[in-house]
Formats: sequence, C-alpha cells, structure tokens
Amino acid sequence: MEKALTIKRPAVVVRREIANNPAVLQALEPVEKSVFLASTEKTIEEYIDRELMVELAKALRFVAKDVGYRGSDDFDYLCFRLCEVLKKYYRTLTIKDFHLAFEMSLTGELDDYLPKNGNGQPDRGHYQQFNIEYVCKILNAYKLRRARVLKKAAEAIPAPEQARDPEREREYRNRMKADLVQAFYDYRNGNIVQLSPIQGMLFQQYLGEIGKMEKIEVTDAEQGEILRRTISDFLRNGMNFDANRLKNEGLQAEEIQYDALALARRKAIFKAFDAMIKNNEDLGELMCYE
Repeated sequence: MEKALTIKRPAVVVRREIANNPAVLQALEPVEKSVFLASTEKTIEEYIDRELMVELAKALRFVAKDVGYRGSDDFDYLCFRLCEVLKKYYRTLTIKDFHLAFEMSLTGELDDYLPKNGNGQPDRGHYQQFNIEYVCKILNAYKLRRARVLKKAAEAIPAPEQARDPEREREYRNRMKADLVQAFYDYRNGNIVQLSPIQGMLFQQYLGEIGKMEKIEVTDAEQGEILRRTISDFLRNGMNFDANRLKNEGLQAEEIQYDALALARRKAIFKAFDAMIKNNEDLGELMCYE
C-alpha cells in the first residue's frame, strides 16, 4: 500500500493566512506588526531576475538617502551583485523587509543583533562605503529580529477548538452578559469604560438580541482616526517608510480596517447605552440570561 505524500506549504503562504487572524496582529507591537506584514509580501525568490533588479534599484537609492550615504558609487554594479546575493542567501525576505531592515537599524531596533565596534557599541555604520558587506551586516541583524517576530506571531495563533461543552458555553455567555450590564452601570455613573475587541463583538451581539443595537457602519471618521493614530505610532517609533506608505494608501489601507471596525463598534455600544439612559431603561432588567 502506497503512503500518501504530504506536501509542505511554503512558509510565506502560511504567514499570509495567519495575517488574516486578528488575534495574531493584536499580539504584536507596532514595529513587530510591520515586520510580520512585510514578511507576507512577495519574496525575493518569487521575483524574476529583471523584475528584482528594477525593484532593488529603487530600494537602494531610497535606502542610501535614509542612511546618509553621500558617495557616487556605481549602483548598477551593486544592484547586480546584490541581486545574486539576495537570491542565494536572503531569498525568503521581501523588498519591504529590505526597506525595514535599514530603517530599523537607524532607530536602534537592531542594536541587540548587530556586531559590536571597538567601543562595544552596535556597529550600524556604512562609513561611506555602501557595499555588499554593509548590506549583509544589516540584513543579517534584521533576519535575527525578524525570526523573533515570526516566532511570536506563530505562538499567538489560537489553539484548535476543543470539543464543545454546552454547559461551560452557557456559563461563559451569562458571565459576559453580566460584564455587559456592569459596563452599562459604570458608563451610566460616568466612569471610563474600556472594552477589549472580544467584549466589543459579544456586547454588540447581546445588545442586538434584545433590540438595543443599531447596524454598525464604519465611517470615514473612524477610519481617519485610526489612520492618524497608526501613522503617529509609526512616526514615534521612527518608522518613516511605513508612515509615508499609510499616508499614500489613506483610508483604504488594509491594516487599519480591523481597528476602525472595533472603534465603530465601541461607539455604537456607547450610543446604545446613551439611548437607554435617556429613556430611563435599566439594562440589568432587560438582559436575558440562560
């Protein structure tokens, strides 16, 4: 009897699927999220040589300005040699990884992974010699940092669902409904109410079950608020490339949509609270427990 062949999927394909899991993205810090999302883009090995040369030429001139290189070396030769090196030693990286590596070296994000100079300090410098040695020094440090991020993302994947326990599920729903009622009372008393993404989704569901929730629509205002907040986070962490990219993508940027929906959901929940308070309704009396 022949054994069935097990086909191992490329790691980048798995990462692209994981990127759609909110729990994974929520577990990552802003810089880590950028590194992880960069790893899901088109990899070096997926480029044909001519296409890689074009993209790399643009990236090299952009990076050279960022790192303060003032030389006038033959970038065509460097680009040609670097294509060979990337294809051989860095084929799982992406062009966005390439950009991020040098950006993170400037902000100190790679200091723990760079070789040390004679003074024991991280050696970030190119010393006005933008060559293969300098590029590899930065990419090697970035690969180590990237590996930690990918490991953290993999560990954040929720465990497979176990066999359902109806009684435990009922207890959980009732506990979450009680949390919703308490959130309403806190809000009514003027206290600040913080909602986790999971609470937001469940509170929306439970309010809808008793007819106290309007349909949620994500507006430009919510998208704009998250866009500005995310750009500010990037700038605060020295991630100018991603900040400029988000500015160009605007309200349609994919990575802001999840947080924009969560913001719209929170606003809708508080709007429902306001309506009940105005009508002198007590959510504790309206809530249906199981």
